[in-house]
Amino acid sequence: MFYAYKGPSRDVILDRQKGIITFPHFYLTFWKPITLSFKDVLMAWSIKGFAVSGGTPSLSIIHPNGWTSTDIAHSAITETWWLMVWYMDKNRPLPPGDAFDAYRQQDFERRKAAGFPPPLYPSRIPTPEATPAQQAERKKIGGW
Repeated sequence: MFYAYKGPSRDVILDRQKGIITFPHFYLTFWKPITLSFKDVLMAWSIKGFAVSGGTPSLSIIHPNGWTSTDIAHSAITETWWLMVWYMDKNRPLPPGDAFDAYRQQDFERRKAAGFPPPLYPSRIPTPEATPAQQAERKKIGGW
């Protein structure tokens, strides 16, 4: 009970502007959460337990020590990873979803002022702007 109130946050925090990710430490102990540059993060599919006994795959962040990890998704693994990459690439528009609607225009203007630089992380996922007019403007100014 004490741990629930005094333990560290179990949230995964994505900071798009700084390009960093903060996630809980191994076993969610009282150790401080780990913060890494998103470009340095190593993600993996992992199965904790035995596959024959019902172990399910999860998306895990490998810790800097190279042998422990923190699970961040147990379902929709590829979709979770794609969303994280899309969101963390500050040169792309914000991903679809109601949570980002209030910030779309402001983000578009920020990227427009920067000249629509090319994406930071390669991806085959098309990332169109919110409106066709914005998409045309990005193609005209940024060329992509």
